[in-house]
Amino acid sequence: MDRHAAIDADFLARFPGGFQDPDWLTLARKHRSYAKAEALCQSELTRDKLDAALASGRLADTTQTCRQIISLATTVSTFEKIAFRNYLDQRNLNLPFVQALRDVLHDFGPDSFAAYVDTLAMARMDPKANAAKWPIVSCFLACFDPQRHVCVKPTTVKKVAARLGVDIHYQSRPGYECYRAVQKMVLDFRGRSAVAADVDNVLAQAVMYCAV
Repeated sequence: MDRHAAIDADFLARFPGGFQDPDWLTLARKHRSYAKAEALCQSELTRDKLDAALASGRLADTTQTCRQIISLATTVSTFEKIAFRNYLDQRNLNLPFVQALRDVLHDFGPDSFAAYVDTLAMARMDPKANAAKWPIVSCFLACFDPQRHVCVKPTTVKKVAARLGVDIHYQSRPGYECYRAVQKMVLDFRGRSAVAADVDNVLAQAVMYCAV
């Protein structure tokens, strides 16, 4: 049995009915707020809406939406939620944040990703407002386009990578090379998994995480 099939087997040993297993459905109900975060991100962080907010300089609705998304996301810890809230409380950071978020969501690439992380690190000297953390950085991307993007929870994703024998080039500061490696790992798993073949990246990662 190859490593990808072994993860499928571990998932099915725990949830024999797959995504319709009663225990899986109970677990999924605990994460219902994440679906709300996805819906909010996809409806309110469109290119047109972000461009309009930036052009007008009226950013309050956008930043409030971002607060709600992070608050609803079960992939972000309580301490990280507090750090993001404190980060946005520094109003001088709102404009660069919204600009960087717009660029990474709609023109994703190494430069926009690096600028996005740099912007989230602008309050890094305050440990209670350092938002440049993997779960925060990846949350907006994964919520906006879960077919393309991934969530990165460092401890868990490193365990999955070790089990699959994948070098994700992990560093504690979020970086493009690592992010792309995690993307590739998840897409490879979807391509080889019987369980996760027809689901998005976020749900595929949930399957992978059940095996570690």
